[in-house]
Amino acid sequence: MSEDIEIRDNPSLKSFLRTITELSITGIVWGLWLYLLSPILSLILWILGFRYFYVEVIEKVGYKEFFALISKMGWIILVVFVVLRTWGYYNYWRFGKRNKRRSVAASGIDQFAEYFKLHPDKVKELMSKKEIVWPLQ
Repeated sequence: MSEDIEIRDNPSLKSFLRTITELSITGIVWGLWLYLLSPILSLILWILGFRYFYVEVIEKVGYKEFFALISKMGWIILVVFVVLRTWGYYNYWRFGKRNKRRSVAASGIDQFAEYFKLHPDKVKELMSKKEIVWPLQ
C-alpha cells in the first residue's frame, strides 16, 4: 500500500507569494513561541544574576565600593541641587518682582470693522457664523 504513494518535492513549483506567506507565518509562530518561553528564560537569567551578584558583592566585599559610589553620587547630586537652587533664588531676586507682561486691550467690533473695512453689522454676522469662505480676487 505504501508503494502507491509518490511524494514529489519540487520547491520551484511554489509561487513567490506562497513562499513569503509561509516564511511570515513561520516567523510569527517562532516569535510567539519565544515570547511564551521568555518567563523561563527570565527565571534562569535571574538565578544566574543573583549568583553573580552574590559572588561580586558579598564574597568580594563589593558592597563597600557600592556605598562609596552612592556617597559620591549623593554629594554630586547635592552640589547640583544647591547650584540650581541658588540660581533660581538669584533669578527670583533679580527678576521676580517685575511684571514685564503687557496685556493688550480686547478688540471690539468697531475695531474689527475698521480693520477689515466692513460695516459693524456685517462683522457681527460674520462672528456668529461657524465657517467663513472669503472669495478670491
